[in-house]
Amino acid sequence: MKKYMISGLLGLSLLGMLTGCGQNVPLVVNNMDKTDKCNAYNGQLLKVDEYIAKVESMSAFHLEEAAAAIENPQISTSNNKKDMLKDASKRRTNILADMKTNGCESYKK
Repeated sequence: MKKYMISGLLGLSLLGMLTGCGQNVPLVVNNMDKTDKCNAYNGQLLKVDEYIAKVESMSAFHLEEAAAAIENPQISTSNNKKDMLKDASKRRTNILADMKTNGCESYKK
């Protein structure tokens, strides 16, 4: 009988140590969520910068034809070079503002 009581008491004490009762462990999940958000913002910012570079490198005449080939309708739906650059810069400033509100650092261009 003593063996069962000792093994039961030992098992309960071991279980108590494994659960970590009374210890405040910070959640790492929130930090990972922030990192994921920051990486997503950096990816969006990189896409916008690539879009701006593509649009700036093309002439206005060729840009109208190539607007269908550039796959970024969330940045601009226009086929006018001036409007495309204006929409892209607005999108870039919005992403940077979102990054600043979430405490993310932007990558160095």
